[in-house]
Amino acid sequence: MTTVRVAVGSGNPCKIEAVRRAFDQIFSSDDVKIVISSHSVPSGVADQPFGDEETREGAKNRALAAYNAACSEAAENNCLEDMPDFAVGLEGGLEKVVFEKHEELWCMAWMAIVGSTTCTSAKAEDDNHCAVDGESKSLSWGYAKTGSFLLPPALCDLVLNKNMELGHADDVVFKRVNSKHGSGTVGVLTKGEIDRTEYYVHALKLALIPWIRPQLYLNSSAT
Repeated sequence: MTTVRVAVGSGNPCKIEAVRRAFDQIFSSDDVKIVISSHSVPSGVADQPFGDEETREGAKNRALAAYNAACSEAAENNCLEDMPDFAVGLEGGLEKVVFEKHEELWCMAWMAIVGSTTCTSAKAEDDNHCAVDGESKSLSWGYAKTGSFLLPPALCDLVLNKNMELGHADDVVFKRVNSKHGSGTVGVLTKGEIDRTEYYVHALKLALIPWIRPQLYLNSSAT
């Protein structure tokens, strides 16, 4: 049995469950056990990031902070076998778009995964990548972005004119409490067809492509 340890840079149950589902499905094997640890770490960006660059940076910062936190915990407990194989950061963001002279606000999120180049449990059967000696401490990155969707005017007004974070604006408009730990804005807008967890799962699988096709990615992975 191979154990794959994944550190998640969040205490949000939606994000933790999304990571669990994505890794369980990509590393689908009776010989692989996924072990998740959660770490409440800062994003290093604004509470409500705007644009791809800031949102992706927040995801990367969370992944790296979670990786370092998990490594520190393993070292403090003298359990080197608990060192993480992967760490994941998920960061929701907004995009301002001017279309036909009207300002729109679109919702999206970035995923960042940092992981060992020697973890090949998810490798495609026809991929010929082999880990080489001295590669054990080498890390690579995978990134992906969710689909985006247009926010309604009521939410746009609170975010743009009242400087509210989307989660708080959601609570006001839809009269909910702590919605970002539940179905999220995408959940209420799609009447539950796509909840926040499922919204992340698809992008997380895409961010794992470098470990599915390591022969094509890991020797020249983005940093």
